[in-house]
Amino acid sequence: MLVPQLRAELEVKTPSDRGPGRAWERGPAIDAAVPEARAKPTRVGYARCSTAQQELQSQLDALQEAGCDPVFSEKISTRVKIRPEFVKTMDLARTIKKAVPHQRVIFTVHEMKRLGRGAAELLTIAEDLRHHNTQLELLTGPVQGVYDPSGDGAALFAFFAGMAESEREYIRENPTMTTVI
Repeated sequence: MLVPQLRAELEVKTPSDRGPGRAWERGPAIDAAVPEARAKPTRVGYARCSTAQQELQSQLDALQEAGCDPVFSEKISTRVKIRPEFVKTMDLARTIKKAVPHQRVIFTVHEMKRLGRGAAELLTIAEDLRHHNTQLELLTGPVQGVYDPSGDGAALFAFFAGMAESEREYIRENPTMTTVI
């Protein structure tokens, strides 16, 4: 009793030029539509401070306000070579970009020194982002805004990465410096 009802619902109409006993012929080519990226980019946030005594909440609030979801955070020095939450953030950004290539993915941090201090490290991160077609957003600092590692801002970013390394050396030479690293 149910089978005839299902048959009617599952019936697919056959074009008039096709049917039983006719050889199959290729039809006209159909241009595959490139899926449009969502109007809203995906922002993945990362917050970091160097010691357990330092305050992290202001970074977390700024990243939430910028529309980051999710936000990864850790209290760990940039001297530590492998920062677990940073690795998770980068992996998630890569995964999203790989799964949805046309989606705009933005790796967001409060300021450049949250990523790292050394110019070599910052440029390596920028190259990784460029390779995976992921943008970098800095919420504060001299290069505030969205940065495209493969765009015109590459040289400017390299310059400020060098300045960040100089600032780090200055802090090491002057231990009374109160700047939060």
